[in-house]
Amino acid sequence: MGEVKRKPPLLGAKKANNKSKQNGAVMSDGLPWFRVYTNIIDNHKMRLLAFEDRWHFIAILACKQSGLFDSADKEFLHRALAVKLGLQIPALDELKKRLADVNLVDKNWNVLKWEERQYKSDSSKERQRKYREKQKLSKNVTVTKRHGDAKVTTQDTDTDTDTEADTEKHKLKTVFKRVNALGVDRPLWNEFIKTRTKLKATNTARALAQLANRAEEFSRNGEDIKQLFEEANSNGWKTIYEHKNRQQRRHSATKIASDDGWM
Repeated sequence: MGEVKRKPPLLGAKKANNKSKQNGAVMSDGLPWFRVYTNIIDNHKMRLLAFEDRWHFIAILACKQSGLFDSADKEFLHRALAVKLGLQIPALDELKKRLADVNLVDKNWNVLKWEERQYKSDSSKERQRKYREKQKLSKNVTVTKRHGDAKVTTQDTDTDTDTEADTEKHKLKTVFKRVNALGVDRPLWNEFIKTRTKLKATNTARALAQLANRAEEFSRNGEDIKQLFEEANSNGWKTIYEHKNRQQRRHSATKIASDDGWM
């Protein structure tokens, strides 16, 4: 049997394939989605459009995110939009005029205020860039320390510190919302945190959540939580005390002091 010869690849095939990735289903920034906000149904610009034009605008946003608008060929873009939207060229021209009249697109089909609605951080390219930069800065750093005659080597490794910090901030906000619902405003809370800091108390989200539990319990017992925090600040306390228990402690102390058996 004779040798089967393979045909050489067509010239420019690789280049065309790359171009299809930019202008086809693969997104220019790697995301198969874009942001649409719930207030779009109340947006005055959208409500000025006919129902069909509203859908056409959403389709244009999808084409924008897909990378179709990256083409420098305006004629190609015009014909491609006609195919995507299922419109004839004259109908497409009329659509562009109606969308431009309400300042949704310009004469070149550019979506106005696109950058304000789509966050740069959504882009996978941007996330990858930040990740690479973070990796460069967080390479293992060996620090040699002397402890007596021995050397101790420690390594500083990347542990998603940003994510942990964001989670802690969210938890702290949640704690404040809980005490704020009990009547503690921001200035009073900040003053209380400063008092705890001076007393070297722990102000982590976990510690303050336990304090919020205490405040909610006292509130169910009829205590004025705002007054308890004000008293804590005035007296330099790192926590709040229930009036009921405070009076019981004073009564017990008085009884012990007046007892004949007191030594």
